[in-house]
Amino acid sequence: MENHKESQGSGPLKGLRVVELGMLFAGPLIATNLADLGAEIIKIEHPKGDVVRGLGQGDNSLWWSVVARNKKLVGVDVKKPEGADIVRRLLATADVFIENFRPGRVKEWGLDYDTLRKVNPGLVMLHVSGYGQTGPYSERPGVGTLAEAFSGYAHVTGEPDGPPTLPSFPLADGVAALTGTYAVLAALWARDRNGGIGDEIDISLYEPLLSMTGPMLINFTKGGVVSNREGNRARWSTPRNTYKTRDDRWIAVSSAADSPAMRLFQAIGREDLTTNPAWATNRERLKRVDECDSMIAAWMLLHTQAEIMERLNEFDVLAAPVNDIEGILKDPHVQQRGSVVSIPDPVLGDTVVQEVVPRFRNAPGKINWLGRHEVGTDTLEFMVEAGFSTGEIQKLHRSGIVKVS
Repeated sequence: MENHKESQGSGPLKGLRVVELGMLFAGPLIATNLADLGAEIIKIEHPKGDVVRGLGQGDNSLWWSVVARNKKLVGVDVKKPEGADIVRRLLATADVFIENFRPGRVKEWGLDYDTLRKVNPGLVMLHVSGYGQTGPYSERPGVGTLAEAFSGYAHVTGEPDGPPTLPSFPLADGVAALTGTYAVLAALWARDRNGGIGDEIDISLYEPLLSMTGPMLINFTKGGVVSNREGNRARWSTPRNTYKTRDDRWIAVSSAADSPAMRLFQAIGREDLTTNPAWATNRERLKRVDECDSMIAAWMLLHTQAEIMERLNEFDVLAAPVNDIEGILKDPHVQQRGSVVSIPDPVLGDTVVQEVVPRFRNAPGKINWLGRHEVGTDTLEFMVEAGFSTGEIQKLHRSGIVKVS
């Protein structure tokens, strides 16, 4: 049995209790964000183990190590009435309840908001689903990949002559998780000012991505423009692209504003363009986007990535190397700032992961432990707290309704 008596974090959310009934990424990542900032997370997983435990190669899911960090684990089969009753009793003392099953599923288990608020009026309940709790698609299964397609994100991502492109990581889940995190905090803020009454929050996977597409919608409704794939270019700015270097690496440049563009031209030896009206403004440069890109690309190919960055930094050009993960870990800024941190783990050993963001000066968040390897490490603690006797717990364990480690 793993040691599960570590102290919870001392971040700004210390004292907040959250029950997470989630699967895969969006809902669990909301709880992860809250856990990183000090909230106590009670993660409900099936006694046979969460599906994320089986992702990846080998016996230990590294995805699980990330998603389940800082969480206390209670193994309960919520589909059984006795299991749902355990979760209801845990929710009686919770501040937040996060679930991301298909709409209507938690109601079947008696875990809907109208039922729960009768015993806990201050509860903030957050639903995450593919298409939201309402609408003709609400009952459809939804995952991040489908949201990335449905939201329009994939349609505008990729090369002009290439296919719609999906990210290689669960972007929609991550964006929905950030949205869900601030939604929970907003609801808690409101609760403190309206007599302690909680709220119910509905988040779809596709709407947070849609909200991030900037002027894509208004460009169509007001200008009739359908946004399409443009590679690394943007129809509203230039220079803006990635450029290959002599050593087969890449540099990203974003210098749409006029002053940064002039500094870039100086850095690549084209001072003549800085006094040419045809290149003076972004509007004029957009008329010459192919010429602009070709000129910059030709100069980049003559130099290594390191040489280019040294030169561009001398001229205060808005540019950055396109890093792979090895480059990120070797970068002196990442190292000195502490953007990654090493966490000890009883099975994996010392493991480097991303540090908590954002950073607080007075009450910083902390990664106390990675996702625990045993199911139900904290079942006993919370069932005793909820009033179950030793005999009741043993009976539920033997029946497979709970898992006690």
